[in-house]
Amino acid sequence: MQPLTTAPKRVLILEPYYGGSHRAVLDALFPMPGWEFDLLTLPPRKWKWRMRGSAITMAAEARRMHADGVRWDLIFASTFLNLAEFKGLAGTAVAGVPAIVYFHENQLVYPVRHTAEWDFQFPLTNITSALAAEACLFNTQWNLDGFVREIPGFLKQFPDHHPVGVAEEIARKSEVLAPPFDPAPFSGEPTRGPRPRIIWPHRWEHDKDPEAFFSAMHELAAEGLDFEVAVAGQAFRETSAQVEASAAALGERLVHLGEPEGRGAYAALLGSSDIAVSTAQNEFFGLAMLEACYAGCTPVVPDRLAYPELYPEKYRYRTPEGLVALLRALIVERPTPGVARMLAEPFTAGQLRPAYRAAFDRIAGRA
Repeated sequence: MQPLTTAPKRVLILEPYYGGSHRAVLDALFPMPGWEFDLLTLPPRKWKWRMRGSAITMAAEARRMHADGVRWDLIFASTFLNLAEFKGLAGTAVAGVPAIVYFHENQLVYPVRHTAEWDFQFPLTNITSALAAEACLFNTQWNLDGFVREIPGFLKQFPDHHPVGVAEEIARKSEVLAPPFDPAPFSGEPTRGPRPRIIWPHRWEHDKDPEAFFSAMHELAAEGLDFEVAVAGQAFRETSAQVEASAAALGERLVHLGEPEGRGAYAALLGSSDIAVSTAQNEFFGLAMLEACYAGCTPVVPDRLAYPELYPEKYRYRTPEGLVALLRALIVERPTPGVARMLAEPFTAGQLRPAYRAAFDRIAGRA
């Protein structure tokens, strides 16, 4: 007698910004045992326009697929999609299909450099998407707590007819489930040169505070300490000139500048580094820092944002002086490669995929 087998369920994945950590998480999660998937994506450009308009494009594709006979047990969407609009526009194609929104970030606590009235659209999209979902998953408790905490104050800005009970409703269906990463590219043996190497693996944007990083580097260089610097990450037009000038001022200490060409080159650069630094003023998780830990780097992170959830106190600093002091100690007494890999191990795809499958099974069962 043949054993009974359970037919796989099917999930519709909606990612309007298929790049960076958003792409890395999906690529690490799928394929997933017990689940077939359809992946609808858009290129990672112009995130504000993705939030404004991706529901139109993706709903049209969902209707086409439904007309061809495709059926889904679950929707899994990122916050760059307006889920409420998508459901309305997709209509019968997704009627009765439960949905999860995954919060890599949230716009209620995202720093806005140039405030304008239209900025209110983006946090409101997060709120309406959360209300339209059967479940909300957040990458950290810090992200979840900040979102729920800020909702009442945001809604009080309505001129009248203030919604009530929204934060409580969203909190009841929210939980924390960390984003996974694929450890394979970062599993090689670390390769160390003659000098300690410090790497800054972040987007070249103001919220990552490159100024604070280079200020520390220049101060350590002025002390005559022997070290070298690698600056990785995606460049952005608004900050490129400033980052390049600050990096060039390091002279022969600068051994890399710019986004590595491909995942393998990036992993090799991490594997050749001793210390990975974050100076972020805005970070909801920080996948790059955990990848660096897995590749063999010792992390140095600020004592704020989501970092206290992920890193023991000995890796955290509170002030610019604390950053310099921690780095100085690690340059003078070079850390053993791989001592921080254990921090990243719980966030590998192999460790987290069962928790995601359990969440998908549970939430799909509510249909």
